[in-house]
Amino acid sequence: MIYRENWKLVKEYLKYRLEVDHISKESQRLEETRLRHLLEWAYDRPFYNISKLRPGFPEYILTARMDGKSGLLSPVYVKKVIRSVYCFLKWVNIHKKGYSRIDQIYLDTLKPPRMVIEYKEHEAVTIEEIKEIAKAPVNTIGEKRIRASAIFWFLSGIRIGAFVSLPLEAVDIDNQSVKQWPKLGVKTKFKKHATTYLLPIIELIEIVKEWDREVRMICGNEALWFAKVSPETGKIIPGAMNSGNHRASIATRDLKNWLNKVNLTYHSPHKFRHGNAVYSLKMAKNIAALKAISQNLMHSNISITDGVYGILSEKDTKEQILFLGNNNEERRNNNQELEILLEQLLMKIKEGKK
Repeated sequence: MIYRENWKLVKEYLKYRLEVDHISKESQRLEETRLRHLLEWAYDRPFYNISKLRPGFPEYILTARMDGKSGLLSPVYVKKVIRSVYCFLKWVNIHKKGYSRIDQIYLDTLKPPRMVIEYKEHEAVTIEEIKEIAKAPVNTIGEKRIRASAIFWFLSGIRIGAFVSLPLEAVDIDNQSVKQWPKLGVKTKFKKHATTYLLPIIELIEIVKEWDREVRMICGNEALWFAKVSPETGKIIPGAMNSGNHRASIATRDLKNWLNKVNLTYHSPHKFRHGNAVYSLKMAKNIAALKAISQNLMHSNISITDGVYGILSEKDTKEQILFLGNNNEERRNNNQELEILLEQLLMKIKEGKK
């Protein structure tokens, strides 16, 4: 049985994190899950004695799955769990008497062990796939909605939680802008606030615009963009503004059902966000473009965008490497174009001074 005082300490710490460190409820829930591993490892022994436990926590966590499956946990997850455990035990050492054995010497042993990382090709919706989705037939309002939604995810890179809570007033298709503003009811990650923009791919924007017009004709601005559809009548419900707790699951279910029906490969909604990022990064020509892409994905900095999405596929890597020895002619052409532009700019400056 899990030691009761250990459990009480974890609960107290999670409350502290919420009230003092002001983390979100979602972050608190994730930390609770990670610290569950620590409780299971210590089991019936108090935390002040864990320095003597063998195997040590970093070794234990490698196979400490809670999903009934076998095999190692992912290196990324192991690293996150150990980090959460480290922060919790440091808090215990500072704030609670009787835990002097959990000192910095012990805390320094809480390091992720070396693991063999299995390479996985990044899953992302490609531009070819999204164009196939745009051409796929739709026969009902629900199918129209999910096709437009999938294209919107790719064009915007929006997270599914923010998307299903997006009111019509937050979307301006003509200006290709999306107000991901919590004050409008949009449920963004960490309650971030930003105006983001759709990729300028005309044939895809037309599909999105068609759905946008249809919803506004029925609802004005008083509805969600992922408008509620009556299961009885199959029609849009005017004025339904509450996104509820299961709208993301509904969108995922509808996408899977429709893609299966039209014989297209299923990707989860988040893979459309991946597709947006990968496509955008491939198109980027300078650091300003990279910065814009990062901001449009609502990342804190470029390194996050590059770290998550900047890894090239095997095909991309091959193309770039093979191209290195054959791009002298193109480089010369680019330089010539740049020289012409500079000459034109200088001429305009001189004319302006006369």
